Amino acid sequence: MKILYFLPILSTKGGQERTLIDKANYLVTQGHEVLFVTFENDGNIAYPIDKRVLHEDINCRYYQIYSKSFLMRFVVAWQMKRKFRSRMKELIDSFRPNVIVATIPLTEFFLPDLMQVAAIVPVVIESHLARGFEAIKIGTTERWLYKLFPTDRAIAKARLLIALTEGDAAQWRKINSNVRIIPNPVTDYPECLSDVVKDEKRIIAVGRFSPQKRFDRLVDAFSMIADKYPEWYIEIFGSSTTEGRENIMRYISSKELKGRVLIYPPTSEIYAEYQRSQFFVLSSDFEGFGLVVVEAMSCGIPVVSTDCPYGPSEIIEDGKTGLLAKMDTNDLAEKMEWMITHEEERTAMGIAARQAAARYRKEIVMPQWEQAYLSVIK
Repeated sequence: MKILYFLPILSTKGGQERTLIDKANYLVTQGHEVLFVTFENDGNIAYPIDKRVLHEDINCRYYQIYSKSFLMRFVVAWQMKRKFRSRMKELIDSFRPNVIVATIPLTEFFLPDLMQVAAIVPVVIESHLARGFEAIKIGTTERWLYKLFPTDRAIAKARLLIALTEGDAAQWRKINSNVRIIPNPVTDYPECLSDVVKDEKRIIAVGRFSPQKRFDRLVDAFSMIADKYPEWYIEIFGSSTTEGRENIMRYISSKELKGRVLIYPPTSEIYAEYQRSQFFVLSSDFEGFGLVVVEAMSCGIPVVSTDCPYGPSEIIEDGKTGLLAKMDTNDLAEKMEWMITHEEERTAMGIAARQAAARYRKEIVMPQWEQAYLSVIK
């Protein structure tokens, strides 16, 4: 089987990129051929990738539209889509894929063109967002572009749509009735927890410094309890633009939490960082799945998470493997304080969390993805 993946970028350290690279690595070990086609990759591939996996970038920088005047945006969009159709046709003709996999969000702009160029090649769409809660804040210009290049009709033509959660699948079935639910696999499930020494007062959070992740909510919640527990602190590992990182650092300073909430860049040793921590916090407004939740659980630490659409409530068993908080700062602070003050229960939750995360191991999840791709060919 030849699989062509279409997505924006592979150079950013994020859950979507990590999962797709893991899947490609698995598929080539099973004898399949994989080609990644990106359209705005600005650097090296973020995670280790098998040398048999191919990669082409077609250099259609969608974000360049925003530097143009209102009217010129439509001209540049048309030029870009024309270039996309030409380059994608060349790659499809040369690689001759059996199936094309397009990921959303961020590929919607080109999806109608992809459906046109792909012709008889079956297209599978993977949803990595919570559709019911806009993952992309669409401005006035983008709404016009979406009307000119309607994506929902393109998505309806897909042979199969794969959602990561039940909640997201329910939203997509309004557009495409052929929806299958397959979770993301956890990149690593430590066979045994190492001898990493835990810091007795350390909380960890991981994610991009983007509005979706609401690290401001995490900082606000911690500010409500920080004085009561002066030895506790939070370490956040995340990627972002310089501006995004500086914004959250300024916010931390404004709450007088400098030295109590610490910011670090992404690390290849994130599993060791999980194991050093007492518990993990997710403060997002929405998630496509929440791979970081599963990663933390696999390392034997419980999770405090907002009960946001759609992933956390389908991964965490509230009160057993972690705690689900309402979508407000006060309740998140209460749940974090409970976790701080209940050491025995916290330890038991960590053990249960690790057991629950086992269902996301690669050997269980990867064959489901492989069979899904094969099913559209058959």
